[in-house]
Amino acid sequence: MEATQGKKEENQIQSNPDAPKQNEYYFLHSRAERFVFIVLCLILAAGPILFLKSVPSHADWHIHMERAYNFKRCFWQGQYYPRWIDAQGSGYGLAVFNFYAPLIYYLYVFFDLLFRNAILSVKWIHVAPMILTTCTGYLYLRRHGSAVSTTLALIFVIFSPAFHIYTYNTNWPNSTLAIAFVYLTLYGLDIFDKNKNIDLKSLVITSFGYAGLVLSHIATAFCFTLLSVPYFFFSIFIYKTRKFLRNFILSLGLGTALSSFYLIPASLEKKFVHADEVIIQGPLWDYLKNFLYTYLDRDRSEGYAWAMFDHRYYEVSNALFGAAVLICMFVLILNMDKVKLYFSESLRINTAITMFALSFLMMTPVSFFIWIMIKPLHTIQFPWRFTTFSLVFGSLVMLFAFDLIKTLIKEKINFSGYKFVFFSIVFVLSLLVYVNYINMFHWKWVPEESLLKSAVNVLWSNNEYRPNINGDPNWRNFAPGQDFSPSIASSNPDTEFKLLEWKSYERMFEVFSPVDHRIRLRTFSFPGWNVYIDKKPVNIDTEQRIGAISFQVPSGQHEVKVKFEHTQIRKTATYISFGALIVFIYLLVKLLEKKKNTENLKTTNGVTV
Repeated sequence: MEATQGKKEENQIQSNPDAPKQNEYYFLHSRAERFVFIVLCLILAAGPILFLKSVPSHADWHIHMERAYNFKRCFWQGQYYPRWIDAQGSGYGLAVFNFYAPLIYYLYVFFDLLFRNAILSVKWIHVAPMILTTCTGYLYLRRHGSAVSTTLALIFVIFSPAFHIYTYNTNWPNSTLAIAFVYLTLYGLDIFDKNKNIDLKSLVITSFGYAGLVLSHIATAFCFTLLSVPYFFFSIFIYKTRKFLRNFILSLGLGTALSSFYLIPASLEKKFVHADEVIIQGPLWDYLKNFLYTYLDRDRSEGYAWAMFDHRYYEVSNALFGAAVLICMFVLILNMDKVKLYFSESLRINTAITMFALSFLMMTPVSFFIWIMIKPLHTIQFPWRFTTFSLVFGSLVMLFAFDLIKTLIKEKINFSGYKFVFFSIVFVLSLLVYVNYINMFHWKWVPEESLLKSAVNVLWSNNEYRPNINGDPNWRNFAPGQDFSPSIASSNPDTEFKLLEWKSYERMFEVFSPVDHRIRLRTFSFPGWNVYIDKKPVNIDTEQRIGAISFQVPSGQHEVKVKFEHTQIRKTATYISFGALIVFIYLLVKLLEKKKNTENLKTTNGVTV
């Protein structure tokens, strides 16, 4: 009996190579220790936002605060997907969320409902994506490596330049939230089981992750779609089955369908605004300056890229992260014979290295001609969009390198050279933490009263979302902020108005005039606005110079209703999303039932044995 028990304990130790020997301590080998270590690093990274009294400000903090406030206001008015924000454009309104990814703003509404505090809600929409990225990053990295190596690689993610540029330089964490869904989407693709005819788990997770990615940040989703092409070819070579091709297409297709209520109008109705015209007016070459390219000319005030970064911190942080990945790449490349020996899917290492190199190159002037050839890249605007992917694939490269070094130690190979590598990585990580922590306190921190005032009172005018109905080449000559025309005006000065209701997407009022007259609303005429007089639809005219709504009203007393409604494109997109949601829920239920049946079968077999 004792011999049997001893053999059982020996087998347990052999089955768990990460388990420390008795009376020996190994750093991060305990699950609780790994959890505490990750949480402490997260607190250090997010501490300034959590514990200081406000949030950092840089380029666009005004506009994001204003959007969050008005999104919440429109949501509680009953516009559950607030495509039209009436306060923007100095009261003329803009269809901002017809084009801008809405998920982070829904997150703000949730936290505002939870905390009933605007400042605390803004803080948590910065911190929550960092936590979510850490969780999905751990899930993805753990799929490919040991727990200890996953934890070590994740620390580089927590202190990565991507977190800090998206949090401190752009002041809005939609791109950070997108990183979480990039990890989740890749995890869904990489858990594909080729022995199953239809892998429901892979299909459900990948589609959910891709839909979340689109709804978090459409520019990141487009970059992911480009990079998914080489990633697909690497993956199909690993699995060597057409089943993966089907899973890949169905997963991304279902994810696209789930997000169609936003994605399709954002893509097809962009012709009604000046987005392409405004965004690409900066020199493309300035967009392609990055890393030390911008650091070296940091004293020059020209160029759009200069205005977006503080090169003393972000660029150095990016370079340090790249240096850490480069060290790990050398470890892997110089030991390719051992990589093929120790890793069952060694091609994934080549995939990680290649994908990191592609992402890195897309942020440098080397990729200049690619940006010119692929037209949609122009409206993505900034090469540092690919920082997301250099982070994701860079952390994967680190994971493989850490696991390789750990295996070489166990094989008792001469470790003197790897000691230097280890201390170099620790030194780079220390510098990365130091630079990023300095970066946290470098930005101007907005006082609470200024933050709230900005959110409520700043009526930011987004020129890229200004309606382009008439195609007037001189549209910039009209400045809405200098226009003080009334919200409702009539061509007959004796017309009487009685306001019944005024919401962001709906206005109702009674009007009386002894003669026929024309009413002008101080609202941009954008597809979706409809006018009803006594519940009957009437034609809308658009002012040629300004683009405001104008319509004819007969004499007498009438009830007028002006409402922002779905266009045919938006209706179709909503139906597609609704249908995809039904399919997704069905697949999810089938997956849960299958998992439950499998667990019951295991329990039954265990009892039988």
